[in-house]
Amino acid sequence: MEKPLLLYVFLFYWHFLNALFTVEAPQSLYTVELGNNVTMECTFPVNGKLKFRDLSVSWEKKDKLKKQVYVLLKGEEDFKSQHSDFRGRIKLLKENLNLGQSLLQITDVKLRDAGFYRCLIGYGGADYKTINLKVKAPYRTITHGVVSTGDNEWKLTCQSEGYPQAEVIWQNREHEDLTDKANTSYETGSDQLYRVTSTLTIKSRIDEIFYCVFWNKELQENTSAILHIADSADGVLWTESRRFVGAILIVTAFFGSLMLFILCTSWKWNFCQTEHWRFFRVFSSCFL
Repeated sequence: MEKPLLLYVFLFYWHFLNALFTVEAPQSLYTVELGNNVTMECTFPVNGKLKFRDLSVSWEKKDKLKKQVYVLLKGEEDFKSQHSDFRGRIKLLKENLNLGQSLLQITDVKLRDAGFYRCLIGYGGADYKTINLKVKAPYRTITHGVVSTGDNEWKLTCQSEGYPQAEVIWQNREHEDLTDKANTSYETGSDQLYRVTSTLTIKSRIDEIFYCVFWNKELQENTSAILHIADSADGVLWTESRRFVGAILIVTAFFGSLMLFILCTSWKWNFCQTEHWRFFRVFSSCFL
């Protein structure tokens, strides 16, 4: 719609604004995980049976440029003005309107969906409430590794991705803060997730442990990993994923050797069967 619906509704219902019509938001903050669904709610007074043709509902996102999320004008849905960010992912649960509930459902939540939303209702009066939507992508998986750089010095690395941006805290066994000695870098990809890599170089004895903690201050959440400095033949301690690859290589080598042994044994046995005149001599060489 060319004319912002908010202005239109307020002008249309201007003479009703002194009436006792109030929109409420039972919950002013919603936090949802990336990829999940969320349903936001605002309520309004109905006073008897709802007159659907008298009802107008607007949900809009307050960005630098206002984005229309959903419009119901005089009982008729209008998707022409809906912003492309929300197409195919928005539903108003119209069966709840009779109860005075405007329930907006967003499916497959994106990081860009985070922000402030305005729920505006026009029904014999006009009012609105603002609701905050936060989107999170927890730093659940931490890839970590320990590498010896020689002379009892070790390079400890932790890497993870998530949203919003997290800080990385380093601690030793006694939980002393070593964060100032670490180097942490941040990258963002097309998916808007933060890829956080933190490295701590420190002198330490064998059989020591360290902690790296991904602290998401905005969401008050943390995820941690334990790094163990243990003795190893080549001075390098691999991450779990590398150990897994190493195990696959060992198993592959074992089965390859086994197959080679079977082939050689079979060849020797056939050879022995055909050389009857050298039976005893070849027989002994086959099994030595």
